Amino acid sequence: MVVPFDQNSMQIVGKPRPLVEGMRLGDLGAADLAVSETGTLVYATGGGEGKHELVWVTRDGKEQPIDPDLQGTLLFPALSPDGRQLAVSIITTAGRADIWTKQLDGGPAVNLTLDGKGNFKPTWTPDGRSLTFESAAGGTGSDLRTKRADGSANAVLQFHGKRDLFQPLWSPDGKWLIFVDALEPGTIGIFGIRPGIDTAPVPFVASKVIQVSPTLSRDGRWLAYDSNESGIPEVYVVPFPNTGTAKWAAGGGTEPRWSHSGKELFYRDASGRLVAVEVKTSPTFSLGRSTPLFSAAGFESNQFVPQYDVSLDDRRFLMIRPVAANAPDKLIVVDNWFEELKANLRK
Repeated sequence: MVVPFDQNSMQIVGKPRPLVEGMRLGDLGAADLAVSETGTLVYATGGGEGKHELVWVTRDGKEQPIDPDLQGTLLFPALSPDGRQLAVSIITTAGRADIWTKQLDGGPAVNLTLDGKGNFKPTWTPDGRSLTFESAAGGTGSDLRTKRADGSANAVLQFHGKRDLFQPLWSPDGKWLIFVDALEPGTIGIFGIRPGIDTAPVPFVASKVIQVSPTLSRDGRWLAYDSNESGIPEVYVVPFPNTGTAKWAAGGGTEPRWSHSGKELFYRDASGRLVAVEVKTSPTFSLGRSTPLFSAAGFESNQFVPQYDVSLDDRRFLMIRPVAANAPDKLIVVDNWFEELKANLRK
């Protein structure tokens, strides 16, 4: 789209009009396009228009769809503590974002939040009865809200911060609610509160770099996250809640997830492979051999938020893959596009 703009008055001075139509759209309405400084335009058309589906993927990379009818722009899948349900964010073509749940043994998917107001990153409470998630329903950025998984009550405000709050995570004992908060531009840290006890967030991993994707081991003793403190994304592990006493580097990559056995830590490496790292906690904590499991390049990924979850037996992974398009993608290159733009504006 293009709209005339007056730099002197700093005002829009005309009506917007389309310039290029049929672009391929990705998550959150992002379009695949780029314009060079010399005026060459390149963009993609076709594709699945951001549609995804949920699949099980075994440790050797074999895929099995979960529900062919559950499609859309899917993000942030999360399995319930008993492994019988999943929750996922679904974005509609109208830009509504809601939390949906589904029983894995059958039945339809259910819209839990209904309001469509920026509901993302669901995480289950330890008892599996409720979900906590990011929400823009308050109208002033993202808060953390909690709603019963059966939909029997309205969502309640769990915590409101001074800035947007992201990536909620409950400790296994339910004492800590962990989340990601932006300290200042370019600086993102991991904090937590003890509901009913703390009135201000407690910093766990907070410094002038980016620290995201917190995940706790099933015994609640070890916090893994990824950070760019070395200059590249790497996965780290620290004791919890005394995070400042030690730190181990698990390897270059993003999106860490703990196994349920506590004997492995999973993450995506720089080549897009899902990797399993051996973990020992006795007599002291140590990280062992890293084993690539399969290429995860064909599945949804995000440098800052895990886009998969792990089954209770640690043998399968709940992942998101693009839905095959009816028409093939095309890459369109337009030379001298700035001249075409000027001609269009004179019409």
